[in-house]
Amino acid sequence: MKIRQLEAFRALILRQTVTRAADMLHISQPAVTRLINDLEADVGFSLFDRSNGRLNPTPEAMVLFEEVERSFAGIDRIAQTAEQIKSLRRGSLHIAGAPALALEFLPTTLTGFMREHPGISTTLLIHASSIVVDMVVGRRCDVGFIAHPLTHAGANVETLHRAPMRCILPPGHRLANRDVIRPEDLRDESFVSYPKEFDNRMYIDRLFAERQIDRVMSAESQLSAAICVLVQHGAGVAIIDQVTARYAAGRVVVKPFEPVVMSGFSLVTSTQHPPSQLAQAFVDYTKQRMIALLEA
Repeated sequence: MKIRQLEAFRALILRQTVTRAADMLHISQPAVTRLINDLEADVGFSLFDRSNGRLNPTPEAMVLFEEVERSFAGIDRIAQTAEQIKSLRRGSLHIAGAPALALEFLPTTLTGFMREHPGISTTLLIHASSIVVDMVVGRRCDVGFIAHPLTHAGANVETLHRAPMRCILPPGHRLANRDVIRPEDLRDESFVSYPKEFDNRMYIDRLFAERQIDRVMSAESQLSAAICVLVQHGAGVAIIDQVTARYAAGRVVVKPFEPVVMSGFSLVTSTQHPPSQLAQAFVDYTKQRMIALLEA
């Protein structure tokens, strides 16, 4: 029993004549007749009563037709699903990100992407950058976003953005009207910082040490978002990544800092398993959103 035989059988039931069945399938009438005869030989019983010059389906044919219809409905669903996958309206997307991106930027970006691609399902997990890389390599997520450039034999690491860090101040701070904040402006200021093992902390500490400028280290947090809250409520000033600073604007005063201290984020994909069309579309969308955010 071949699928083409079942297509001819279904077409003949639906269209009632060999001529119309042939038109439906875009084949010749003899081809339809041959397919029906072959199907009857395969099933071992007559499917049509050929009396009076007409082909009338037998009761057995109608029982078979019900099953054929169910099967073709399943095939139609498969075809529909394939089309939805192709047009990025079906599929699942698993994202992992470091907190600096995953607390605000990625949820906002993911929501916009879902609006453009209704029907997809998404998962966003928040982990340290090293764990994000391991998740991508272990195929536990489709794409990862990290705050520190890490290397791994099984990972492609691509810079998502690099931008100057920003100085953030509590509302009403004495430096709030300055156009640019410089290290000497922060002498003896209460300072909220990243932990000592963070690269950004080391860069900033070195910058102040080279200028022999002391600060009062009042608080530490590994999360840029938490640093913003500490600054907002008066724990001190801070120098943080530009993405988090953008989202914190309005709650804290955000100022350029010179000399420039660069920070950035990277995206991670697997070297062994290229991203799906859906995941690649999200990567491209994320790059656009990052550019739009930093140029706003």
